[in-house]
Parts: sequence; structure tokens; C-alpha cells
Amino acid sequence: MRWLPSVVRTPAGGAVLAGGVTLLFVLVPVLAAGGQPLGVDAWVARGLVHPGSRAASAVAQLGSGAVLYPVLAIVAIMRRVSGAPWRAVLTPMLVLAAAQMLEAVTFVTLVRPAPVDGAVDVSFSSGHALTAALGWALVLREAGRRRWWPLVALAALAVGLSRVVLGLHWVTDVVAGWALAAVALGALAARPEAAADRPHPAAAGPEPATTGGPVRRWLTSSGWAWMLPASALLVPVVPLVLVSGPDRMKDLLVYYGAGGTAGTGSDVYEFRTVFDMPFTYPPFAATLSEPLSRVPLGLLQVLWVAASLAALVGVARIGMRPVVTRIGLPLTLALLLLSAPVRSHLRFGQVGLFLVMLVSADLLRRHRREGLGLGVAIAVKLTPAVFVPWLLVTRQWRTFVVTTVTAAGATLAGLLLLWPSAQEYLWRALWDSDRFGANDVVGNQSVRGMLLRTGLGESAVSLLWVVSALGLVVAGTWGARRLEDDGNRLGAVGVLAALSVAVSPISWVHHLVFLVLPLAAVVAAGRYRLAAGWTVVLTLSLPSIGAAGLRAGTGHAGFWQLVVDAQGLTAVAAVLFLPWLLRHHRSERPEPSVEADSVRV
Repeated sequence: MRWLPSVVRTPAGGAVLAGGVTLLFVLVPVLAAGGQPLGVDAWVARGLVHPGSRAASAVAQLGSGAVLYPVLAIVAIMRRVSGAPWRAVLTPMLVLAAAQMLEAVTFVTLVRPAPVDGAVDVSFSSGHALTAALGWALVLREAGRRRWWPLVALAALAVGLSRVVLGLHWVTDVVAGWALAAVALGALAARPEAAADRPHPAAAGPEPATTGGPVRRWLTSSGWAWMLPASALLVPVVPLVLVSGPDRMKDLLVYYGAGGTAGTGSDVYEFRTVFDMPFTYPPFAATLSEPLSRVPLGLLQVLWVAASLAALVGVARIGMRPVVTRIGLPLTLALLLLSAPVRSHLRFGQVGLFLVMLVSADLLRRHRREGLGLGVAIAVKLTPAVFVPWLLVTRQWRTFVVTTVTAAGATLAGLLLLWPSAQEYLWRALWDSDRFGANDVVGNQSVRGMLLRTGLGESAVSLLWVVSALGLVVAGTWGARRLEDDGNRLGAVGVLAALSVAVSPISWVHHLVFLVLPLAAVVAAGRYRLAAGWTVVLTLSLPSIGAAGLRAGTGHAGFWQLVVDAQGLTAVAAVLFLPWLLRHHRSERPEPSVEADSVRV
């Protein structure tokens, strides 16, 4: 087994690998079957299903939170009395709660027919099986009775089979619950016991990438680590290959058609794709799109994916340098490829990654033409203009002038080159947010989108949005200025990146790729738990999951509405609270060269 990476040969790594492989082993066939029961499901159900069994109902309670949380609370009190710190005694309950929540929201959209005819449909993965396996393992772990693991296995087996007997789950749902418990236990076991005793990175200085535990050494130095992004790449790319040509990369089709329209001198804002999708960007973006229309569409789609991946590497190396230093470039790229914004970018053929790359390369490096990249980004899409007030209040006069001249010059060039389109853009298209489609759908994660989903009247929503947007601009600009004064350029840029998401009239999921910049600032400040939660929020398709929960009517509607808005609320929270969380932490920027320093004002 020496051919395996060393981290996998540890018990914790083995548990994570075994659980992950088992989960995929049952999940992929279930997805391929459209949620319908597999052959093994039907075979087991024929022999075990007995609805109404009192014995099975009693056994199933061993996998209930109503039983396990009191038990964990008793163990926590006993450990606290014996001198254990609060963080250690509360961790098991928090781990169980987090695992239950992730299981609930991750598979809520995978609905399957019930094993019993006429019963309500069930969702994939058994929460009781997960809770029994994970919860009782945590009890034994905290009680110091690790030799009693066979009892945990017996309890998990009994609870899982009881759910099948009651006709509440298929056997593949139960196996998935067990697999998720194995992943959670392995991840918890891999967590260093002495993590709380380590010095804060800001005090200890940057840790070399080659130091740390075996997991980190493998991530940062092993060639095997590149299997992670290679595997993750399949998640966004395979659907592109499987989808039919007319449905592939619909937003790229808009740029392609608008570019062709611009080349004929016609009005690009009257153009519609076969899906009735209009061109919504400034005229300068249309002039950039014109050469694209001269490339065969199939080849353009391949080139767009390749360029997007190249931009992704640039974003990781420049905008997410602290993350790369911490976990290595391969895992950073893998997490980005799995994130909802990047998946959406590749699915629709969007421009978000290129804009983040322009802003990162311009503002997070020392160079002679600072402001040029930001100006181009503003000319292509207006939302990066939220950086301009910050340039003023921080007195970065040269960068401000370069940015405004570049943005104004590029915009003017686009207006003059596309004059028939320019008039339509200036007097109508610029102000018509309905051109983007329905603004109240769950995919719109801006503050305005969240307000529209409250059911308030249009005038009330408009007033509240203007007031809240102005307040967020003031708060974000002030907070970014304080971070810049503290020497934390990455934190300042991250706050403003989140601001661009929050105050835009429309912020589709692919626009949220800007939120990787505040995530990098959080990692740079050593707030790794917050960064892990942030990563989960960006990875899960929360708007779709929340909408499915609302349609299913399971749980409280307010909870599912929070799930729908979670990514947008994360952007708002970043604007309001990151300046406070990141105070007094200096971010690293390359030292300016003598030539570059001589031209800075």
C-alpha cells in the first residue's frame, strides 16, 4: 500500500477516503437512476419493510437528536467539571449539529419515491443513520471508551435497518448516512488536538508551506495533490460535455451574438438569443465581443473554458495567496472548481473570473500602471466602480486618475464605435434592470434581490434598497479605508469585492466569485474556522437547496429562506464585520521595485 499517499494511510485519512468512496458508490447510481430505487434497494425492501413495527420505531430513536444531544450534554458537563476547556466539551455537539445540517441541505433536492406505496416521498441519505453512527462515536470518544467501537457499529447498523423496516428510507440512503458519518469522524480525528495552543499566525509570522502535519506537507509538496484539481475539474466540465449544443454556455452565446450584431452596425441592445436573452453590458464590452463572433462557436467554447481556467490559476496565485500558502495551490484550485460561483461561471460562459483577475492583478501587486486593470473592469461591467470612492478617501490620486481615465476612455470609445447602440444603452438599457430577467428569483443574491423576495411592494423595495445600498457603500468604503491604513490591502480589497456583490441590482451566483477575495483575507488573518464555513457557503448551491426546501414544505419556512439568502447575507456580513475582524493584521504585498516606487504618488 506504499503507493498510496501517506495521509491516506493514517486511520483518519482512511476513514475520510472510505466514507467518500462509499458515498460516491451509492450516490452516482442513484443520480443516474433519477432518484428511483436501485435493484439492491428493491431486493432489501422486499425482505425487510414492515411499516408500523414498534420494535423498529424504538430502535430508530437511538439515531434521534432528542436522545443523543442530552447524552452528549451530560458527557460535556462531566468533562467540564474535570477541567476540560469549554471549546473541547462543546465541540462534539457542534460537530453533530453541523453534520446534520449539511446532510439536510445537501440532499434535500434529491427526492426519491417512498418504499411504501402511497407514502410521502423521501430524500436521499438517512439522517438517523448519520446521527446514530456519528453521535454514539462522539459519545465514546469523549467518554474515553474507544474500545467499545463495536457497540457503535451495532447501534448504527440497527438504526439504519430500522429506517428500512419502517419504510422511511431505502438501503442506499442508509449506507450514504453511514458514509457521511465516517467522513465526519475522520475529519474530526485529523484535527490536531493541540491546535488551540498554537500561536496566532499574525504573531508567529508566516509558516513555511513545507512545515506542519502530514496532511499539509502532502498538499503542498506531493505530486499526488494535483489529482485533487484534476478530479474537481470533472464536476463543472462533464455537464458541459453532456448538455446539448444550443444549451451550452448560454451567456457566451449572448456575447457571441452581440459581437456579430456589433460587427454589422446594428443595435446590440435589440439582439436576443434563441432563449430571448439580451445583451446587458456596456458598449465597450460589445466591442470586445466582436472578434469572438469570428471564431467558430465550438472552438470558442473550448477556448473560453481554457481561458477561464487560466484566469482561475491567476486568481488563486495572486488574489488567494494566503490560501495557497496555507493549503497549497492544488487544493486551492480544487476548492475553487467545486465552488458554486466557478461552476456557474463555466456553465454559462461568464466573465466574472476575468474581472476578479483584473482587479486582483491590478490592486494586489506593485506595478507602474496601477488602476489600469480596474478601469478596464469597470468599462466591461459597472459593479467594480465601488472601488473608486475608496481610492479617493485613501488619497491614491495616481491610481484614481488612471482608473477613471481608463474607464471613461474605454466607455467613450465603445459609445462612439457603436453609436446606434449607444443611444439605446444610455437612455434605456442602462436603467432597465428587467432586461436581466425576473429579479426576485433565488439566484439573485444582491440586497435588492433579497428585498424583492420579501413580498414588499415595488416602491418600498426601491426605497429600502437605495437606503441600504448607500449605507453599505459608506460602511464598506470607511472599513476598507481603515484596513488600508492598517497596511491590510488584501482585507480592503476583499471588503470592496463583497460590497460589489451586495449593492449591485443583480448579483447572480456567478457574480459571487468576487467573494473569494474576502475569503483570502480571512485566511491571512488566521481565522481558519470562519474560512472553512465561508468555503462551505460558497460551495453548496444554497439558493437552489433553499428553494427546494420551501417547495417541499419540510421544516420552518424561515430557515429555508435563510438558506436561500445565505450567500448574499455573507457578502453583507463581509462588508459590515470584516473591517473589525481584520483590524491590525497586515497583508503581504510584494515590495515595490525602484522603478515602480519612483512613479508612485
